[in-house]
Amino acid sequence: MTIALVAINAKYIHSALGVYSLYAYLSEEEKRHVRVMEFTINQAEDFIVSEILRAQPDVLAFSCYIWNIGLVESLIETFKKVLPEVPIVLGGPEVFGDTAELWGVDAVVQGEGEEAFRALVRGRMENLGNEAVPLDTIPFSYPNFDHLANRIIYYETSRGCVNRCGFCLSSATTGVRFLSMERVKEDLDKFLAASVKQVKFVDRTFNCHKPHAMEIWQYLIKHDNGTTNFHFEIAGELLDDEMLNILGQARKGLFQFEIGVQSTNPQTLKAIKRKTNTTKIFDNVAKLKSYKNIHLHLDLIVGLPHENYESFKKSFNDVFACRPHKLQLGFLKLLKGSQLRIEADKHGILYKNHAPYNVLQTNDITFAEINLLHKIEHMLETFYNGTGFSATVEFLLQNFPSPFGLFHDIALHWEEEGYHLVSHKKMALYTFLYNFASHSTSLRAPLGAPEHCEFVSIVRELLKYDMLCQENVRTFPQWIDEYYQPDNLKITRTTAIHTFEYDICKWLSDTTKALAETQCSVAFDYTKAERSSLHASITNVIPST
Repeated sequence: MTIALVAINAKYIHSALGVYSLYAYLSEEEKRHVRVMEFTINQAEDFIVSEILRAQPDVLAFSCYIWNIGLVESLIETFKKVLPEVPIVLGGPEVFGDTAELWGVDAVVQGEGEEAFRALVRGRMENLGNEAVPLDTIPFSYPNFDHLANRIIYYETSRGCVNRCGFCLSSATTGVRFLSMERVKEDLDKFLAASVKQVKFVDRTFNCHKPHAMEIWQYLIKHDNGTTNFHFEIAGELLDDEMLNILGQARKGLFQFEIGVQSTNPQTLKAIKRKTNTTKIFDNVAKLKSYKNIHLHLDLIVGLPHENYESFKKSFNDVFACRPHKLQLGFLKLLKGSQLRIEADKHGILYKNHAPYNVLQTNDITFAEINLLHKIEHMLETFYNGTGFSATVEFLLQNFPSPFGLFHDIALHWEEEGYHLVSHKKMALYTFLYNFASHSTSLRAPLGAPEHCEFVSIVRELLKYDMLCQENVRTFPQWIDEYYQPDNLKITRTTAIHTFEYDICKWLSDTTKALAETQCSVAFDYTKAERSSLHASITNVIPST
């Protein structure tokens, strides 16, 4: 018997921890009957069908999530016709609450699947249980990392969550189980020895148990290989001084934190049973930022109960005041089995019937407002979360009434100029920002700038700087070429020296001070392999005349 255990990831860089865990739980003899097959939603359906047919499966098992369930349904329809004798089994979060009859398949496994999948491998198709086994009995999920080069590797040290957030499936489960610390350290040693690029912990609230989190952080700091990055989803309000002191010792780039704020509206937080202290979160984020060693990613959710457009605007500005390295705007998804899906009528939540079940409108926010927030989110991703615009956007933020207002206006200008109709190369995005700054009526006079200084000329200088931080530009857009003389440039294959009319590098070292109208020459070094590592250094400061 051959069982095709199929995972369909959202992107190639992702890996399927769930199916690897099921496979690892089997004996060596049982593994001989299973073929793990990974695909992505971006691959052609015909290709996926062809590859599965090549495996000649006797049983098909699909791991189902909101990002792949539409494709899985289509595959089920195909295989029911071309391989009618082959049983189909589904598992994963997306089959929560559904039965095999609804799906038209032979079996559905709800909840944790290690024991159920083992029973399937042993030839049992009926009464597949979902017994939650002790985590230490599940072997390490990755026998090797050869096929996972340059991909994100997912890992868990616990299952379950202490929180009962209404938008999450955790609201339908209870309790948290942990791997033993001895086992965790054994697993971490494997990642470190292989120098994998990134390990993403999928523990729902990694620091919910302080001793567990602290010991792991201390171990990783002590055994740091200088290469591997570890990503954690944490509750920012649970950090205390002892934990912060440990984190301050980490190498820059060793850790990456994702902190879900979701909203700063107290009524909203109460409605979704989110027990949090946003003031404490922001205080701890400020402390973490002061260490300058941990990448901080903060989240907000659009469409939660009692969060209208004005309330969300405030939540956005509240969180943005922390200046996280990345701010993600998520849109409420009415997950099967979640509290908010059950209470959708109560809050007037309309949502798409098909995965990922995105919110359309609520009692508090209209469809048009959510649609506008999608556009704002795209601008935030492009110009703030994306690379290549940091100096310019920082200056625009300083001279705009509010962060939300800036990205709102950028979104409107983007659409007014027709940029939403076609895709754009990066250079076109610099031109867009230049045009936006040239036409905006909301931008204030530059902070501390002399009266004769033109605002647009500063933006032009900063955009040029941002461009050069990304690549050794030889041909600039016309709006720069018209302003700069050729003899201002000294370029080789690996370095470039450019003169600016403002002391940009000094300002970037402390953006609370005014951007001085003082000429400086900046050297850009392009010899490093990773562009994200490029930096400018001041080689000469020439007093303005």
